[in-house]
Formats: sequence, C-alpha cells, structure tokens
Amino acid sequence: MLGFVPPADIVFPVRTEPRSYFANERTLLMWYELSMTLAVLGAALQTSSNSFTIQSVGIALSVPALAFVVYALRMYFLRFSSLEYKRPQHFEDKTGTLVLCLLVTGMVVGNSVQALVAAKKSSGPLTPFSDWPLV
Repeated sequence: MLGFVPPADIVFPVRTEPRSYFANERTLLMWYELSMTLAVLGAALQTSSNSFTIQSVGIALSVPALAFVVYALRMYFLRFSSLEYKRPQHFEDKTGTLVLCLLVTGMVVGNSVQALVAAKKSSGPLTPFSDWPLV
C-alpha cells in the first residue's frame, strides 16, 4: 500500500532588481531624517533653557529619535539580507511603526501633563487662550 505523499511546494527563484536595493536605502534615509529632526529638536530644547520642564521635553524627544534609528537599522538589514539571499519575504512591518508611534505619543502626552502640572503649581490657575494678549 502506497502512503499519501503531500505535494511538494514549488519554489520559484526570487528576482532581485537594483531598484529594490535603492528603495531600501531610501527608506533608511527617510527614517534617519525623521530621527535626526527629533534629535536636533530635543538637543535644542535641552540646551536652550534652564527650566526642568523644557529640558525634560528635550530628553523625551531624544529617546524616540534613538528608537527610530535602531528600528531603521534593524529593518534595513533584514530587508538587505532578504534581497541579497533572494529569499521571498513580505517587506511591510505591522508592529514596529505602531510601537514607535505609540512611544512618541506617550512621550508627548506625558510631557504635556507634566508641563500642565508644573504650570498649575507655579502660577496658580491656568488662563484660557482667549485671555492671552494677541501680538
């Protein structure tokens, strides 16, 4: 009696074009541009004032910038190795960008709450925007 033999997977060679490498490098450079913008803004805020609140906002912008660089390098090398060894792979990442967006959102919300609490402690009640003088 012959046993059941499952059909073999047919594997087609993956064709890698040079533009795929360039697209991978362009994506890496775009992530670097975003991280450098956050890092420069964070460094400017850290050095521009003696206020603890403003300096903490600068630090909070520098942490996601480092996370963006690590994420960009990880994705670049994963995609590069897949292209180099011609492995079939989906290049989209569904969790990494979500985690990075949640990290930035958490940092911004946390620093906003800290700034509001510090402003309320130092100056009493907060004034609404309509009472501010227009320049």
